[in-house]
Amino acid sequence: MKVPYSKEPVDFRLMVLVSIRRIRFIIYGICLGALIFGGGYFAARNIFSGRPEYKAEAKVYLQYIDNVEIENIYINKQTWEDLVYNDIIAEYAADEIGRSLELDEVKEKVSATLLTDTRIVVVSGQSRSQAEAKMLANKYAAAVCRFAPELKEIEDARIIQSAGYAEKVGFEDRTWSMSLSGAIFGAIVSAIALFLYFIWDTSIYIPSTTELRYGIPTLGLTTDQMRKFSIKKDDDYEFEKPKENKKTEFYRLWLQVNFLKITKGLKKIAIVDTSLTDDSHYVINLINSILKEQRNQEISDIESGKIKKEDAYFSAPDYEIVAPGSVNNDPTIASTAAKCEATIVLIKSGDHNGKMIERALDLLRLQDANVVGAILYDVNSSLIKSYVFSYFSSSTRKLKENIYNTRNEEAVAEAGENTYEDVSEVKEEEETTNA
Repeated sequence: MKVPYSKEPVDFRLMVLVSIRRIRFIIYGICLGALIFGGGYFAARNIFSGRPEYKAEAKVYLQYIDNVEIENIYINKQTWEDLVYNDIIAEYAADEIGRSLELDEVKEKVSATLLTDTRIVVVSGQSRSQAEAKMLANKYAAAVCRFAPELKEIEDARIIQSAGYAEKVGFEDRTWSMSLSGAIFGAIVSAIALFLYFIWDTSIYIPSTTELRYGIPTLGLTTDQMRKFSIKKDDDYEFEKPKENKKTEFYRLWLQVNFLKITKGLKKIAIVDTSLTDDSHYVINLINSILKEQRNQEISDIESGKIKKEDAYFSAPDYEIVAPGSVNNDPTIASTAAKCEATIVLIKSGDHNGKMIERALDLLRLQDANVVGAILYDVNSSLIKSYVFSYFSSSTRKLKENIYNTRNEEAVAEAGENTYEDVSEVKEEEETTNA
């Protein structure tokens, strides 16, 4: 029967820490959003919208006769708008242009108007060519100067500003604002995607998740940095002693205390991997190094007479650690584990392997294997340090106190005094080293 594994509540602190380590995806989203919005807008306005219209303006100054009061003259905005469509002026301008345009085209592309100052006429030329727009404005302005004096109120007319440039008509370049909008949109979408990814992610990042989700206590963990401390000696792999690397001392001690406590009295223990890659050999080496120390200490105690030979435990011939491999690669390993007194499963951290862990536990439980705990390996060292051992974690001191005090229970009993003060100094030294 399939075990209904529980769904642990959302750990927002873990979510933030994991998301920070994936901040690059938000940066990718920002860049992609800016590129899509800004680039799409630029392409739509400049590439796919056809050739734009350009407008150029020239200004003509009107010199009225001396005895005319400007406020009383009948020449107004409408006068000049009608005047530019006069065939005489249009033909004159067309002749100046060189008859490259038809007369109706010239009239269609030119307009004129008065500013609030009635002495200035603005002549505009509009075309899909910047050069043509400027030429139309200038030639028509010249035509206005030629025929304006024929009006009795005007003595002279001259160009005070030629059309030197042409600007796009009805176009406001908003590429940067669209890019900014796209960047904001990309950031929001990326943040939501990261949140949904975290919700659906079945990976295990911290020890407490194993117990919450599968009901199995986590005996300890190894970090991704601890792989390099598995060294080859005499065609076999061993794990470096903790004193050779302060950063791993606490993790090793944590695993040692819990492993020895949970397997106390048991002499045949199976350690089974749950990943498909089956690359947890360095964890087996670490456990073997812990047991080797216990075995050597026990042999020393037997030789010194502290314990009897028949009371040997770690050095007893029937004490055995069985490490058959990954149960997901070979389901028959479940039956091998069932023949042992206890089974410890190895779980790879951050491997998106929730379903594989469930399958492994189902195979083991189907064979009635006694699964007593789990070891989480390849844990992100910076993540676990931020989550568990930060100065803001109220449970950190209690966790360290329990582990160090458990390790020193026998020493306390023999000495008859509290040795926690010495342990505290070791703890502080370790924190300084890690920092």
